[in-house]
Amino acid sequence: MQNSINLIYNDTLSGFIKRCKSLIKRSGCLIITTLVFSAVTNAQELPLNLKVIDPYIELHSGPGAGYPTFYTIEQGEDVTVLTRRTGWYEVKAQNGKIGWAVASQVARTLLPTGEPVDLPSVSYGDYLKNSWRAGFKMGRFNDGGLEGSDVFSFSLGYRPLSWLGMEIEDGKIYKSEIKGNFQAINLLFEPFSQWKVSPVLTVGTGRIEIESQPELTPLEFDKESFTSFGLSANYYLGRNFVLKAGYQSYIVSTNTDNERLAQWNIGFNAFF
Repeated sequence: MQNSINLIYNDTLSGFIKRCKSLIKRSGCLIITTLVFSAVTNAQELPLNLKVIDPYIELHSGPGAGYPTFYTIEQGEDVTVLTRRTGWYEVKAQNGKIGWAVASQVARTLLPTGEPVDLPSVSYGDYLKNSWRAGFKMGRFNDGGLEGSDVFSFSLGYRPLSWLGMEIEDGKIYKSEIKGNFQAINLLFEPFSQWKVSPVLTVGTGRIEIESQPELTPLEFDKESFTSFGLSANYYLGRNFVLKAGYQSYIVSTNTDNERLAQWNIGFNAFF
């Protein structure tokens, strides 16, 4: 895999696109098979054994908020989902007590594999909404004055809605004669967060600073502001980890003309 990444990074943009097309053709069946297998796995028939990861789950005597709470299942305990009503699930605690829990609390459970549960009324978006997240990504610029430069960045964000997130990003840029850094504020739009593989649109703004650059052919900018647009995909792994990969385009404002940059990147997010 490392050799493949190096080949992609060292080729031109046109060569990279050709390889992507070839890779998509070869791996299309594998991707479809993986998604179908995931859907089948997550659409398991009840009863279903799960593990509680929230501080507690309250058991009601009936499927409604008007029914009294008679027992609390603690974090880390196993539960078995028996039947479903609209917005409610009948569950059995590991000590044998049976009651009804609201679907939003059942959302905060894990399958035995460590993967978030995907019940009919509980999706990955439900599991991840209202969550803080920290992330890391790495990539390489493949267009513009920074072409061939490696980039690494860390981010911290918050998702107020299942389809909307915000993050601050701090990154470093490296090449043999180029070193720099950038900071950005990004908005992330994820309209299909309930999908295990979910597309994400990113819009951001920030500032880039080049600390050292080539003497013979210096860049046309050193400390400038920029706007960015990106398209990526999230793949929800077990527990609260997300693998992400995408393409980011930058427009850097200069005194003479705008400089356009672009990069491919891959990384991950951890939700908490």
